[in-house]
Amino acid sequence: MNQTDLAQKVLCSRSHISDIEVGNVLPTAGEVRLIEEALDADGVLAELFDLVNIGIQESAIVADAEHDALGMTVWEWRIHGLLQTPDYMRAAMSTGVPADRLDREVAIRKGRKRVLGTLVTGWFMLDEAALWRVYGSREVMRDQLAHLEEVAALPNITVQVMPFTHTRHPGGDGPLEVIEYADKPSIWFTEGPKAGRLSDDKREVMLSMDTLNQIRIAALTPVDSIGLIQQVRRQRYEQ
Repeated sequence: MNQTDLAQKVLCSRSHISDIEVGNVLPTAGEVRLIEEALDADGVLAELFDLVNIGIQESAIVADAEHDALGMTVWEWRIHGLLQTPDYMRAAMSTGVPADRLDREVAIRKGRKRVLGTLVTGWFMLDEAALWRVYGSREVMRDQLAHLEEVAALPNITVQVMPFTHTRHPGGDGPLEVIEYADKPSIWFTEGPKAGRLSDDKREVMLSMDTLNQIRIAALTPVDSIGLIQQVRRQRYEQ
């Protein structure tokens, strides 16, 4: 079946089928079902579609999504992987990653950090609890918060902290990230062991960005956020 015939059965354009084939766009779950029916694929495509479900994949899937990103807007309860020091990274990942995979996962996450230098803009929002929750040791946390301050000083990176006292925002629904590219559709995704999702559906991306903007407004300003990070570092980890 050629692309035109398949597009007619999936109710989309031939160019959209072409973009799915070469990996420029991700199909929706509905499109995968229609393609499955049209090609009598016996569940093979449905299994492949599951591979873009970040919740059942390792860090390599996230690294692939971040590759060639021009812009990233992120809300995390934790300190985002791109902002972590190697020692903090290893301590945090060791709580949920099997020992035989830990070195590989840490290496992938360290490799992901290269994207910070090529982003036009990166906007990272994190919960205040991440500053107080100790991974590794007090020394590891001291160095991690100092590293946050250094990254926040980069001209293309903004860091905001959501303080304990600010609760009127949609961040309680969980982590959320929107990534923008130069030559392909933006995507949104959530990352988690059981609840990961990734999509380039334009409406969903817009709704995700609206949610992130509400979180951004509720958080401390970038200047006040750095002040809070410094305060926690000095009072909790340098006394």
